[in-house]
Amino acid sequence: MKRLWRRVNRYDAARVSAIAVATPVVAALAAYVLAASSASPKVGALTAAGALVAVAGSGLLYAWRLGAGGLSD
Repeated sequence: MKRLWRRVNRYDAARVSAIAVATPVVAALAAYVLAASSASPKVGALTAAGALVAVAGSGLLYAWRLGAGGLSD
């Protein structure tokens, strides 16, 4: 158990949180792409998907920026 907690304490909380949030976002986008390939999406739906990618991508980039106060700083 001691080895497990030593390993867990080495992880950077901001990056682990970003991955935890990004995983369902990627799954939702994959489902959207699958649905869009079988139907013709409207402009509003494409705009919403683009906005989701932009917001989630900026959050991930923010978590991985230099000087974020993580373990690598």
